[in-house]
Amino acid sequence: MLVLSFAFCYLAMVCLALAMSRQHKLVFSGAPSESRSRLLRIGAVLAMAVGLALAMVQLGGEIGGVIWLCQLMLAGLLLVALLAWKARWVLPLVAVLPVTGGLLALV
Repeated sequence: MLVLSFAFCYLAMVCLALAMSRQHKLVFSGAPSESRSRLLRIGAVLAMAVGLALAMVQLGGEIGGVIWLCQLMLAGLLLVALLAWKARWVLPLVAVLPVTGGLLALV
């Protein structure tokens, strides 16, 4: 379940990054509209909330919150590295991480 929580943290960081025009141009080669930026920010908040809830269900309130913050930081580092190195890998990883986390949660 922690991999799934990390996947939601990564999704939140990707949404926040793509809400900004510089990163959006890097991935999609165009600036986002104002409504798209707003939707991406709302999606980021929702993904963060889901990631926090998953971590707190798995590990409890105190440790789950700390682990969620660490996952959020690691997701940000991963996103920065991918944006600097291979920007085209940012979106496929958004799809792969939840599937992997969901499969690991079922096992």
